[in-house]
Amino acid sequence: MKPNQNPTTATTATAAKAATPLQGVALYGGSFDPVHCAHLKVAHAALQQLDLSKVIFVPAAQSPLKTTAAHASDADRIEMLRLATAAEPRFAVDISEIERGGTSYTVDTVHFFRQQLPASQIYWILGADQFELLPQWRQIEEIAAQLTFIVLRRPGYCFAAPPITGLRFEAVDAPLMAHSSSEIRRRVAAGALGLAQLPPSVEAFISSRGLYTQ
Repeated sequence: MKPNQNPTTATTATAAKAATPLQGVALYGGSFDPVHCAHLKVAHAALQQLDLSKVIFVPAAQSPLKTTAAHASDADRIEMLRLATAAEPRFAVDISEIERGGTSYTVDTVHFFRQQLPASQIYWILGADQFELLPQWRQIEEIAAQLTFIVLRRPGYCFAAPPITGLRFEAVDAPLMAHSSSEIRRRVAAGALGLAQLPPSVEAFISSRGLYTQ
């Protein structure tokens, strides 16, 4: 304790510091091939319903649960994400999985962010369908010990928590994704223009680069 410092004041300051809640940061992984409006709505829903400070979009190099590579290049997927998230200061894009290369395992990403954000409460956003597949994830109990899952609850879809030791999760009411990235790619290939499912900046980028036309 510093000279002339009131012991009561020091104790109160220490208690206040200890009582400060951790900032909530959600990681949102995926191929984002391309990122579309429903992805952004999901991220906004998580921000609002759980009072998070940030959602970080983490594009995968190669998902372990997908047998095919992304259609757009890594650089193009990153740029589309940056364009889509530019207007929301609480959104960020992290390219650590792409820089790491190979198969993108969530456990490696969680360890990375634990080191980067030691004072934050970390969440991981995923759909109810993916939630049921958690037992297939590499070192899932290690992941469950490090974070809380945000499960996207959609109308008419019921889900049950898989039997994983230490599993913590929060259910969030999410908008229905009327179109998947694969459906959007098919529509772009068919020559559809003015897709409401894409942010205008992303659609303009896709058109300028001639993405998904073959």
